[in-house]
Amino acid sequence: MTQTKQPAGGSSTSAANFNSNSSASVSKLAPCPSSAHDVLLNNFQLKKKSYRVLLHGEQLVWERLQKIKQSSNEIKAPLPPDAPSPTSGGVCAYGPQSHVLHLDDVVSVKSGDTKLASLQPPPPPSSGTSSRSSSSSGGAIKPTCQYLTVNYALRLSKSQTDCNRWELRRLTFFNSDPYIVRQWDEELQARLYSSSPTRMRVRRLLVFINPYGGRKAGAQTYERHVRPIFQLAGVDATCITTQRANQVRDILLSHDLGVYDAVCCVGGDGTVAEVINGLLFRRMRELGLDEQSPPYIPRPALPVGVIPAGSTDTIAYSMHGTADVRTAAIHVILGQHRGLDVCSVSNGQSLLRFCASVLSYGYLGDVAAQSENYRWMGPRRYEYSGVKAFLSNRGYEAELRMLEEPDLLLTTPMQEEVPHSPDSVCSLGESLPSVCYANCQRCSFASSIQEQRSSLFIQEESRQTEQVEREEPELGDSYLTPSEAALLKPRIRPGNLQLPTGSISSMRNLGNEQWKVVRGNFFMICGANITCACARSPNGISRYSHLGDGCLDLILVKKTNLLNNIRFLLNTAGRSGDIRNLPFVEVYRTRKFQFRTLAAAGEEDYSLAGSCQPISPPGELGNPSSSTEFSSWNCDGEVVTDLDITMRSHCQLIEVFMRGPHSYSKPHKGVSTPTTPASSSDNVYCCCKD
Repeated sequence: MTQTKQPAGGSSTSAANFNSNSSASVSKLAPCPSSAHDVLLNNFQLKKKSYRVLLHGEQLVWERLQKIKQSSNEIKAPLPPDAPSPTSGGVCAYGPQSHVLHLDDVVSVKSGDTKLASLQPPPPPSSGTSSRSSSSSGGAIKPTCQYLTVNYALRLSKSQTDCNRWELRRLTFFNSDPYIVRQWDEELQARLYSSSPTRMRVRRLLVFINPYGGRKAGAQTYERHVRPIFQLAGVDATCITTQRANQVRDILLSHDLGVYDAVCCVGGDGTVAEVINGLLFRRMRELGLDEQSPPYIPRPALPVGVIPAGSTDTIAYSMHGTADVRTAAIHVILGQHRGLDVCSVSNGQSLLRFCASVLSYGYLGDVAAQSENYRWMGPRRYEYSGVKAFLSNRGYEAELRMLEEPDLLLTTPMQEEVPHSPDSVCSLGESLPSVCYANCQRCSFASSIQEQRSSLFIQEESRQTEQVEREEPELGDSYLTPSEAALLKPRIRPGNLQLPTGSISSMRNLGNEQWKVVRGNFFMICGANITCACARSPNGISRYSHLGDGCLDLILVKKTNLLNNIRFLLNTAGRSGDIRNLPFVEVYRTRKFQFRTLAAAGEEDYSLAGSCQPISPPGELGNPSSSTEFSSWNCDGEVVTDLDITMRSHCQLIEVFMRGPHSYSKPHKGVSTPTTPASSSDNVYCCCKD
């Protein structure tokens, strides 16, 4: 049973008496997890006003007290409520005048003899003692601290421009009894750094800074916006400023990373791709796998933090819903992480690299290749090369083979296996959201299915032990040894998540691959691993792509006239546009696709979309010899010249610090929202324009 601590000289009461003098009393307390400590309830001063403060489970609650005169005595009681306290099943609700802070949003806690001392950042762990150890080791020493400062992060949910931005706030409590302050400090520190499957507080961080990306302000961005936040959280950050391309990858492959909790990069999408490639290839070397043709792709041990400092920052924008630097740094500090899909890019002989955002052929490939000739122009070379490639309107003959399978994430209890069209996810309604937001159910299902799939392979392997001993099996997508299957298991297992009926039987048929062939003359071909959103394109080129569902979106833009190309650009730039509505654009959701060029024109076009627009046949609206010309691949900003390409998605292959973007949800009139969130990552209301 939960007990209430009674510090010496304090005015502690039981948790049931919190707000007891108010007509809106504590209606229901959420059950404390098994790792939770005792409940604390004391009176503090905040901005010279009296507050009653409660620490229960993962929630810190404070409520203003008022003075009530009865005869000649004065007593303090909670302020009267303005409205009845809302309650809902499973969600605890306090009084309407209560302020609730989830510990997942707390950055740091610091006590001090004076208010100024409590505002100082805690010492980093490299100095010998952390704030947690110093507070716990001083039990035999008489405490003197009377101020307690809680630094926390708050999402600007009511922002009219960017509801995904976070900012830092702080609370400084005062109590004349230093024993109470010490007890609260120790209890908050213990809960703040307690282990959690979805939260990892970083103590030592390896930071790579690209000073040449974007507007060449990576170093200034880190010093001005990121370093103060890391210092406030007491993080020991080791910074490395890169001087050449692929330096990040080389360092990750050769240096000892055992002392670090995570890796962080300050730069553009190319810097993020370097970090991911370095960690993945390092893990393969540690396990002794063949880097050219590995039998499977293992998961790296370290999570990744992404601080945007590039030109477009599509990876950071897709992860956080914003390119705000401070928001990205706050997510690294808070420690909540999710699995992110990563795609492998290979040719017919070997593995080339890993792709974190988009692999594009045609228009974007021409921009990447041509911009290398104009590096003296700086970032403007992309605009110049983009306009030049757009006006040339070149098309490329190609054949694509994509892997189609029943969508396991969309099965329902009433229908065991129902094949869905590639864009059926857009018409699901409210059962499963089509856009990837915080607490995305589709990504949670993918994580559970991936774990169950690995367990299934382990069971199959144990039943075939004798056959394995007689003949060495071929390692591939349909067979994994127990050690390899364990490497593929995601770290985060969503709680209280029911798998759809029929998912087990569907996973047993994963080896029955069905390929679909599409041939044609294309203006652009994109394999989008994420939405690729940015400030100029809030929805991105693939607004329905998910961050961790194990699939990628294959976008095929037919070669047509310049007017249709302009329509395509306008649809990707606006919030209300959707490229799936364009008749010359086809979007497929797939796990893997293969690309090859066609040596001759006249192949039959297996197009799913019935186009009403004048699609240009080969040899028209351009150079007659365009069918024999080849483009390049743009892989996270790097040029890949191979023409025989296979792109495959690996479900949640790497852990990144993020909570996912939040959606706009307009509250109904007359319906009050719960004052206490069930968790810190709840999708609360915001006022940004959709």
